[in-house]
Amino acid sequence: MKKLGITFLVTLCVALGSALIHAASLSEADKQFLARYEKVRSALAADDLANAKAAASDLRDEGVALVKSSSLKEARVAFETLSDKAKKLVAGQAGYYVVNCPMLKKDWVQNSEKIGNPYYGKEMAGCGEIKK
Repeated sequence: MKKLGITFLVTLCVALGSALIHAASLSEADKQFLARYEKVRSALAADDLANAKAAASDLRDEGVALVKSSSLKEARVAFETLSDKAKKLVAGQAGYYVVNCPMLKKDWVQNSEKIGNPYYGKEMAGCGEIKK
């Protein structure tokens, strides 16, 4: 019985160590994606479609849907896909905040604790709750 307990603890430590190593390492490409994503988020929070589209063009293939948007509403729908990727990337990372808009039940990532809601823009700039 004692042997089983030690085996379990060793396995648990190895698993936790692997998780920490994974969480601690963002690739350079991931960091670039997140920086570009933040520019898109910030532009949408400011209701600035032109700058959101320009920033999304830096995301290449991942930003195409947003670049093709003809309205803030369309851009915000396209932004959801980018947010899904961003949330996965920042899991366990320091310096990023996953924020939820309780009214729309949508999440986004930002690098500041000051809420800047990309889904409502200036209309409800501060609407959101930090989840992480």
